[in-house]
Amino acid sequence: MRRLGLAIALPLLLAGGTAAAGEPHDVGLTANEVGTLHVEARLGKQVGTEFLLDTGSAYVVLTDATRRSLAAEGALTPIRQLRAVMANNSTARAQVYRVSSLRFADGCEVRNFEAVALPGARKNILGLSALRAVAPFTVDVTPLRLRLNCTPAADVVAWSGAPAAAH
Repeated sequence: MRRLGLAIALPLLLAGGTAAAGEPHDVGLTANEVGTLHVEARLGKQVGTEFLLDTGSAYVVLTDATRRSLAAEGALTPIRQLRAVMANNSTARAQVYRVSSLRFADGCEVRNFEAVALPGARKNILGLSALRAVAPFTVDVTPLRLRLNCTPAADVVAWSGAPAAAH
């Protein structure tokens, strides 16, 4: 019986600690013509944006326009620089920021997560640096939705980064 309890508790601990107190929240997804999934959200106080959902991305990625909008409202804080490894195995120097909040339409909010501003990024990417606060999460294809395990305001105070990113 003790093993069963550990088997249930361990995934909750690995999910970042918010899973036990969270409630399921369904967030609508859209698919474009090539099938990539997108979700609408609000960053900071009033920066509305669309994110490409990418569970293979260690960080939330911000376009330069989104970064400028967040900086103008004081919703991001520079933390450090890192060398990011791209999907094509190239590397780029990137600034890491702490973003004050990300809110989904259903009211689920993630606060104080890390995001990177990659030079030349054309899309905002919703990656694991924010998603880990609402884990476990699932992607359903019928109906198309992202199911998050959300507390009233999940807080990602620290994120150690991804193994693929060198500090």
